[in-house]
Amino acid sequence: MNLITLQRGYHLITKMNNNKGVSVIICCHNSAKRIIPTLNSLAAQVQDSGRSYEIILVDNNCSDDTIQTANQYWQQLGTPYSFTVVHQPIPGLTYARQKGIAAADFDYVILCDDDNWLCNDYLQKTINIFDALPGVALIGGVGEAVFECNPPEWFHQIGGFGYAVGSEGRSAGYVDSLYGAGMGIRKSVYEKLLSEGMSFILSDRKGEALSSGGDVEMCILFNKAGYKIYLDTTLCFKHFITANRLEWNYYLQLRKAFGVANAYLQAYQHSNALLAKNNFAGYIKRSVSYFIFLGRRIHFFLFPRLFKSASCAGFVQILSMRKTLLLEGATIRSLAKSIHQPA
Repeated sequence: MNLITLQRGYHLITKMNNNKGVSVIICCHNSAKRIIPTLNSLAAQVQDSGRSYEIILVDNNCSDDTIQTANQYWQQLGTPYSFTVVHQPIPGLTYARQKGIAAADFDYVILCDDDNWLCNDYLQKTINIFDALPGVALIGGVGEAVFECNPPEWFHQIGGFGYAVGSEGRSAGYVDSLYGAGMGIRKSVYEKLLSEGMSFILSDRKGEALSSGGDVEMCILFNKAGYKIYLDTTLCFKHFITANRLEWNYYLQLRKAFGVANAYLQAYQHSNALLAKNNFAGYIKRSVSYFIFLGRRIHFFLFPRLFKSASCAGFVQILSMRKTLLLEGATIRSLAKSIHQPA
């Protein structure tokens, strides 16, 4: 896998020819039932003179009438600004986002999920932040949950972790990572890194599958290449959470997916430790550690649906990570070698 050669030190970002607006990327897989409120929020965006907006809707293997619904509704709204549909047949949120970014006319790009309702100044604020902070390549905001049904008690206990809501206890300023919902990207930097060989390990969500981690991976790549990431807590959006996503089994599957992603992301962050354990003794040590960890929390393993708590969810995620490192360690070590080999 041809991955970017990572470098340290911050770079001054050179602007593209066209940074007089912002492109909003909406990646869709069977989004017909969710897309209309999202389009309403985009139609309501305030707009300064001299700045243009556009929507790029990415059809990522939709089998429902998402595209027809979105096109017709945007026309009913009076076509407030440009609306383009592009198709990405390769399943996976990472691939869909790549397709959308490639189609964007503007240097400033916002990733808007199909269930995100951006506050009416989100686009303008994103432009202003990028203009004011030329060393920043990624910008993130703060989601607020809107529920289809009353949320269960465990949702409050976990603090909405994994649902792209809240600031995750952080203040506005420079950070190491952001969630992908509502993320602003400087396209010129993204394309520069691609031209230098940047590639992604994780595909992120695929249809109904809960594979994840693409947003974290992007932050890692931008960070290690020397670009800054900024969290602005005044950038707000509503995140609509359907009833099925509030089921405990769904959440456990989500945390398992986080565990798998965390295992693969260690190829970036802990490569030396991974490579040092590339022997039979290292495998035995990891195996023993895995079963000791499992045994100490065997009640969570055997009866996870009875323990609707942050502790149980955290156990499920860590166990998934350890299992992935154990069973797929050779693949992850190979990735680590590819990432950190001399240019």
